[in-house]
Amino acid sequence: MTAVHAGNINFKWDPKSLEIRTLAVERLLEPLVTQVTTLVNTNSKGPSNKKRGRSKKAHVLAASVEQATENFLEKGDKIAKESQFLKEELVAAVEDVRKQGDLMKAAAGEFADDPCS
Repeated sequence: MTAVHAGNINFKWDPKSLEIRTLAVERLLEPLVTQVTTLVNTNSKGPSNKKRGRSKKAHVLAASVEQATENFLEKGDKIAKESQFLKEELVAAVEDVRKQGDLMKAAAGEFADDPCS
């Protein structure tokens, strides 16, 4: 039994004995009832023993980001060394990318190890 307090009006109703008296309301509620019933019946197996929030693909993603950063740094170093214009700025930019890449690598590894933290 559910009690609802809406302003000065109090009423109680039992969801098990709910009777829909208009066809329009019934048609509107039917998909919702079907979805809720499906969700309840699907999850009747009980809680899973698997540890939540641990993705096997997170480490693969972190490794691919690390590899892409390394490729970028190799090409950036090559361009910076060969450049005659803005050489110092390019070297500094590549070094900044290297530092940020290291931070990103560490953060991605921590996230992959425990994404719920």
